[in-house]
Amino acid sequence: MEEDSAAVSSPGPVWSDPEIPDEERAVLLVGLIEDPTVREDEQEEAAWCLEFLSGPFVEAALIRAVRDGDFSSDLAQACAESLAGIWAREGHVDAAFLAELRGLAKELIFGILGDRAPHLLPPSAP
Repeated sequence: MEEDSAAVSSPGPVWSDPEIPDEERAVLLVGLIEDPTVREDEQEEAAWCLEFLSGPFVEAALIRAVRDGDFSSDLAQACAESLAGIWAREGHVDAAFLAELRGLAKELIFGILGDRAPHLLPPSAP
């Protein structure tokens, strides 16, 4: 069956289709956040949807997007929020990336972890 291009051009259909396995859903959503031709609002929605998925592939993509957005773009903020949500749910963080964080992305991640999983914050966290 040929894939309808409209079904992968925005997170809505990708996220809501129960026939798409989570692994494929993650690949499609990551594709949206990494595609510069996708509208910014759709990229942000895809980033928020990624919070409900897990795994190294998802985390690596979110980290790349935060870095690519210089820790401050709207997409970087959405990715930072999702990454913090994943870490809080999964009970682990990427310590090296946590140490690299700065600006608004750091505030968002530290705030979410402080609320949901304060034990994951580094001892030097405010």
